[in-house]
Amino acid sequence: MKKSQITTQQNKAQKITNQLNKEVLTLTKGTHHIQPQTGIAYQLNPKDFNTKKTSLIAKRVNDDLEVTFAESVLIFDNYFTLCKTDLSCLVSLPTEDGGLYHVVADTFFTLEDGTQVVYFYGEQSIVATESSATSTDGNQSFSDVIASNIGIVAAVVVAAVVVASSGSGSDGDGDDTTQPLAIALTNDAGSSNSDGISKNGEITIKHLKSGDTWEYSTDGGNRFISGTGNSFVLASGTYGANDIQIKVSGSATIIKYASSITIDTLAPSFTSAATAKVEANTEASTTIYTAATDDNTVTYTLKAGEQQDKFTISNTGELKYKQAQTQAGTHTVTIIATDIAGNTAEKTVSVSVVDIGLLTSITWNNIGTDNIINTAEMATATLSGTVSVIGTVSSISVSSIVFKQGDTTVHVITTNLPAIVNNTWALANNSAWTSKLTQGDYTVIVNLAGKGASNQDVTGLNSITTKIDITQPAQPTFTLTNDTGVSNSDGVTNNGMMTVAGLESDATWQYSTNGGTNWTNGTGTSFTLTEGTHAIDAIQVKQTNVAGNVSSVVKNAGAIVVDTSDPLFAGAATANLEVNAAITTIVYDAQASNLSSGNADDGITYSIKNASTSKFAITTDTGIVTYKAIQTTVHTDAVTIIATDVAGN
Repeated sequence: MKKSQITTQQNKAQKITNQLNKEVLTLTKGTHHIQPQTGIAYQLNPKDFNTKKTSLIAKRVNDDLEVTFAESVLIFDNYFTLCKTDLSCLVSLPTEDGGLYHVVADTFFTLEDGTQVVYFYGEQSIVATESSATSTDGNQSFSDVIASNIGIVAAVVVAAVVVASSGSGSDGDGDDTTQPLAIALTNDAGSSNSDGISKNGEITIKHLKSGDTWEYSTDGGNRFISGTGNSFVLASGTYGANDIQIKVSGSATIIKYASSITIDTLAPSFTSAATAKVEANTEASTTIYTAATDDNTVTYTLKAGEQQDKFTISNTGELKYKQAQTQAGTHTVTIIATDIAGNTAEKTVSVSVVDIGLLTSITWNNIGTDNIINTAEMATATLSGTVSVIGTVSSISVSSIVFKQGDTTVHVITTNLPAIVNNTWALANNSAWTSKLTQGDYTVIVNLAGKGASNQDVTGLNSITTKIDITQPAQPTFTLTNDTGVSNSDGVTNNGMMTVAGLESDATWQYSTNGGTNWTNGTGTSFTLTEGTHAIDAIQVKQTNVAGNVSSVVKNAGAIVVDTSDPLFAGAATANLEVNAAITTIVYDAQASNLSSGNADDGITYSIKNASTSKFAITTDTGIVTYKAIQTTVHTDAVTIIATDVAGN
């Protein structure tokens, strides 16, 4: 491009910028992204630039315009796509002489490494260092541009000098010193203060002007949220570069956080044990314990206090004594795990120094998770364990297994002891020892024996206490809640509720209505039978105590009839009688039947209701109704007859 072309182009750009809204930007330390908007002329504040001391370079990177000045970088995203040559938006850069250079799409030169330089001023090194390769691809190096095209470079500078610093919406005096918004992670608590990792998600907004309202986005600008104060808080999670954005409400300028951010508020959790064992006189260089957590990014330190002065720990969790320990004893130290976000967790570790020894774990098997052995579990229970060896020990064996209740030895196994294979042993179920364990808390002691390096005897032991409950709970009882039959013990009722008694505290109970084929879990102290006849032994109840022992089953000794149906009357509801008929004359023959028998009068008791009893008499088992006195006049009487079946309906 010739000097005249650049001058013409710059004059055209100057005329256009007079028609655009001006937005003055102030460079601050760090990298900032701006999304150009049509109709805006962006100008870098000339007061920020000491052109005698600092260089400036503007480059085209793909479609972005990247401006570097001292420790500041402004990136205008997609500038060369959005603004193009029609100059619908424009960026103007300060020149060494105090003017402005307008960045247009087709004015740049290329270095040998492919870098496209749009504009620069200052020392040659700022451009030269952008390219470290020699010119082998036909591109001109920076030195070639200076040597053979000095007119072009000079034209660029001259064209910039003749352009005045002005723009629409401003007096052009260059006094706008407002600094652009900036985003900062309030407390970068990661491994460095610039890695974007923190346990505190607060983001601080800098350089807000009084009265400004502002918005922020955490999803790359898809959605903006109104902000308050000068900060907002990120939720836990990872945010990619440019996901965090802010802008003043109504402004086209968007400030982006150029780096990724990780907010981690979850503290690590230790997975390593709380104890460690080491043989006396072990060299100080030996790792005696390795800390571990569920987070592989943590670093480890020791907490001051306790016996911390005896230990050292590496960043990766290897705990060592500073000096070899010559005497047996126990030392306590607290390890701090700090993850990359600054979250911490503590683990207190007890380190036992032993001369030499044997230890074993002890586990009851086949007893469930309640640590209570019931009758059924005792029939299959076994014992097993894993042997830990401190120092050099050979010929390791189980020397005895002792069962104690309190201070009383209940049983000792000294023969047919389990062998130790690959440091594990297992005692099979056998009534020879299980039968000795009845009711209560029992302690199992497993004794180990072996030989040391000097053929000395080495012993060790461990114990475990477990509750044994093999007592069967009492058999519960059940009765008809309301026996409404002829007697209160005939098993006939119009209410099928059964009351259960004799239940132990915290026990569960079950009932069956089909002779024990199917069982239903009971609730409270009752259950209800369906209507019908329930044969002997059809109804059964049992209970299970907290240990899992089951009682014997209680069954119904007699049939139970649940009849909730009312008797049914047959026949007409009217009767005629002649005047002056004998008092023995039958006025009405009531006939009712019940559920258990379809025959009239079977199991039915008749009575007359209320005032009718003064005028009428009824035979209770046959339902025959007669007048108590001879009726001498023609009239009509009403009588109410009650039929009651054996169930009380």
